Amino acid sequence: MTATVVERVGHTSVPTSVEDDAALCVTALGAELTAYVAGAASVAEFESWFAGGRSPGWLVRRRLAVAAELVSVFEAANQSALAAAWLREMNPTGYVPARVLRLASGDEAGMKSLLEAAAIWALTPAGE
Repeated sequence: MTATVVERVGHTSVPTSVEDDAALCVTALGAELTAYVAGAASVAEFESWFAGGRSPGWLVRRRLAVAAELVSVFEAANQSALAAAWLREMNPTGYVPARVLRLASGDEAGMKSLLEAAAIWALTPAGE
C-alpha cells in the first residue's frame, strides 16, 4: 500500500478545475487553512478571487491543486481527518508544511517532495 500511494503522488489521473480544488480543500481543511496555503491574507480575500467568475493566478491554482492532492493522499491512506493537522504540524527539521506550500514557487520537484512527505506520514503507523 505504501508504495502504491507514494507512486501516485504528483500523478493525478483526472484533471480538476480550480473551483473543484478550492471546494475540496475548504471542505477537508477548512476555509482559513485553505486561504492560508493559497496565499491569501484572509478568507475574504480568498473568496474574492473567485467572485464574479474570476479565476486566481497560476501560482494560487497550483497551490490549491497540490493541497487538493494532499487531501487525496490522506484519503487514500484512510487518514482524511489528519490532513489539516499534518499541514499545521512542524516536522523534525522545523518546517511547517502549510507554510512551505504557501511560500512555494510551484516547482514540480518541491511540490512532489511535499506530497511524498504527506504520503509517508499518513502511512506510518502511530508510534513509529
